[in-house]
Amino acid sequence: MPFIDRDFINDLSERVDIVDLINRRVPLKKAGKDYKACCPFHQEKTPSFTVAPDKQIYHCFGCGESGNAIDFVMNFDHLNFQEAVETIASEAGVSVVYDQSAKPVDPKLARYRELMTQVCEFYQQQLKSSAAKNKVVSYAKGRGLSGEIAKRFELGFAPPGWDNLFNHFHNQPEAIQDLTVMGLLVAKKDKKGAYYDRFRDRLMFPIHNSRGDVIAFGGRVLSSDDQPKYLNSPETPIFSKSRELYGLYHARKHSRSMDYILVVEGYMDVVALHQAGITQAVATLGTATTKEHLGVLSRSTNQIVFCFDGDRAGRDAAWKALKIALPVIKSGLLVKFLFLPDGEDPDSMVAKESVSAFQKRIEQAQPLSQFLFEHLTNQVEFQTIEGKTLFLDQVMGFIRQVNYPIYQQQLIEGVAQLVGQSVEHIQTLIHSSDSPSMPPEPEPYPDIYPDSPIEGEPVFFPESEMPVERPRPEATPKSLMSKLISIVLNYPQLCDEVLEHRVREIDNSQVLLEIIRSAQLDEQADALALIEPFRSKTPVYGRLTELCTLSPALSESQAKDELLSALNRMEQQQKQQQIKASIVNAHTPEAQRQIAEGIAKGKKPTKD
Repeated sequence: MPFIDRDFINDLSERVDIVDLINRRVPLKKAGKDYKACCPFHQEKTPSFTVAPDKQIYHCFGCGESGNAIDFVMNFDHLNFQEAVETIASEAGVSVVYDQSAKPVDPKLARYRELMTQVCEFYQQQLKSSAAKNKVVSYAKGRGLSGEIAKRFELGFAPPGWDNLFNHFHNQPEAIQDLTVMGLLVAKKDKKGAYYDRFRDRLMFPIHNSRGDVIAFGGRVLSSDDQPKYLNSPETPIFSKSRELYGLYHARKHSRSMDYILVVEGYMDVVALHQAGITQAVATLGTATTKEHLGVLSRSTNQIVFCFDGDRAGRDAAWKALKIALPVIKSGLLVKFLFLPDGEDPDSMVAKESVSAFQKRIEQAQPLSQFLFEHLTNQVEFQTIEGKTLFLDQVMGFIRQVNYPIYQQQLIEGVAQLVGQSVEHIQTLIHSSDSPSMPPEPEPYPDIYPDSPIEGEPVFFPESEMPVERPRPEATPKSLMSKLISIVLNYPQLCDEVLEHRVREIDNSQVLLEIIRSAQLDEQADALALIEPFRSKTPVYGRLTELCTLSPALSESQAKDELLSALNRMEQQQKQQQIKASIVNAHTPEAQRQIAEGIAKGKKPTKD
């Protein structure tokens, strides 16, 4: 058995979020800066199992069990060291490096992070030494920012001119190429080998990941005449806008507790609130709130407060956040909405009303249920029978999205009270198959395969999963295989030996396995080249041709997550089927009992 490269192990440990890894196996709850749960390694009623994200370790004060992410997976999943590393790597979507003399997996990632640190230092130095620094210093002082806050957030300055950053790195060819990948330099179309700076004459906000690494930048103009007001780094191998939250690292570092997180609209809002002493603030990065954002937030706090302007644009943004939040709400998670007066932002409100007054606004923020009912009743003439009918028509679809039964029941009771009908009647409407529902949302994956398989061909395919905003039955093996093929065809760079090994163990995976092998043999192959071997199998080829179109488009990071999620679910479903078959095939009650006990202890059933 080959050894796993030590550099790879170290790199993997740095990339894995131990809270996220453990939370997939043991539900964690936020407790100050740490997370707690009842220990999975011994019986207890009072939680004494603690996970410390800043140290990337866990420890149980009851039984003494402790360690890092690899130790946890070894103990919880009953694996040896190598199996645990391979498991973590598979979940993280990376290939294990076994040769001790080999370089760490994807060494570019570490190089990118180091380069971003150097760029951050460059922008900070420009804030101190640039000949044009006075206007950015004047702007920062005009917004009331102190030197201490500027240092805390590592604020910098991209000076005027087209090539300041380029000139700083011009004698480092590899760095120049990496800076184009990071989106900080842009290649000139009309001149080969020439570049210009993406950020010019802007106040620079470094964007940090949860571990404090600089992974991207945002830049704000200093004059109202310049556009756009804010400019963000593009998506890169180390930065995904749909996952990252500006200020989360600082909120965790500088807050005594995380009893709530305030989600505001911009970088300056976060920085200004820190200046005022309100440190539990984050901002999305030029994009609407996503389910990934909510997943990150819910692992950090039990109360999320969205803060928006009270104008039409602010309420529209809040409504989008509500629709994303409904399916995500779970036990212990509270979502609220805070609307500021028109024309005001957190910075101006704190200056006008004081910090304590603004904190009181946060405490009195509108619960999600109240915002939901208020928004829908305002869309109709609620005092009329027709208006109430239309309200019920709309609210039923939203309530069906809720996956937390207790909260769904509370919403049902709230609707019953609002329309003056019995709870039983509202429940009948909710569960009636022909009752009104929300308009259909676009499918994230094309629905192109028929329900019946082709004679002589492996079973894979039909309908893909619907968006998370709508509840639906558990995905079938066919739908999961359809998703896997869709992603692999559109993102062949995700194919590696680990993926091939895992897919090889999946039933009826011949088509997907052949595509993965082809992608590994020819790194330049596109989707059409990958399906060419199936041309003689007309029905399959036709379907795969349609499947080459993936809508909506995903970033590589999102595609990797979708791929691993579908693969994990498929493996889990197959394992459950094997367990059921083993129990059914056991010839005696005693044999069935032994199999069931083995399953409870985490042992796989053996085949006769």
